[in-house]
Amino acid sequence: MIKIVLLIISWISTVAVSILASTLPINHHTTREISNWLPALFTPASYVFLIWFAIYFLLACWIWNIMKEYKNGVTISWKRVILFVFSSILNILWIFFWHYGLFALSLIDMFALIGILFLLYMTYSTMEQSWMTRNPISVYLGWMLVATFINTDYYLTFIEFSGWGITKSLWIVIFLTVATAIAMHIRFHYNDPVIVLVFIWSFIGIAVHHLLDELLITAASMFLSCVLIVGIFFIKKMPRKL
Repeated sequence: MIKIVLLIISWISTVAVSILASTLPINHHTTREISNWLPALFTPASYVFLIWFAIYFLLACWIWNIMKEYKNGVTISWKRVILFVFSSILNILWIFFWHYGLFALSLIDMFALIGILFLLYMTYSTMEQSWMTRNPISVYLGWMLVATFINTDYYLTFIEFSGWGITKSLWIVIFLTVATAIAMHIRFHYNDPVIVLVFIWSFIGIAVHHLLDELLITAASMFLSCVLIVGIFFIKKMPRKL
């Protein structure tokens, strides 16, 4: 029973702090207000961030399914519980780092969160693809991967990164290309189209945000979205030959 209590407390705490970040708000600024302080280009349209509602809802479904399995006699994995608790702590810490302008720490925290979520993701096999098992973690992990690119670009803008002679628009195209490679890697090696959908959602949001203002970024975002869509339908891992 203690495992279920830990999962529920972790979920409620994360959701509560996320709500307070926008309603209180923490340190007198909302999360979105801080995002708009700097002209970071790897930034999607505002509607893209509504994915947080989906993430928290899916995580609630994930916990509900664990509770049902427990009632049916299925043992709850301590590893999954501990990893989820740590992911919640890191999520909450990120919010405070972000709201108090500690952008370097927020970026470090985000990399740690990705590591924890990936470990949680790896507790499921490639066959466990349902919205009550691996898929909620897929959406969460996918968004945090995208969010890390968003935060990295924000931090580089904050420290006035010179770009080493490369234009900022081209850097964003490089970021988009690397993000696409990560999504395709996961699609191929872990048979996971759900994470790819998160990247597509985000890339289209970046295109919508820029439209004609940054044609290179908009064109790259839409092209790579199409590449990811093709990857969902046509990329399949071939069985190993004995």
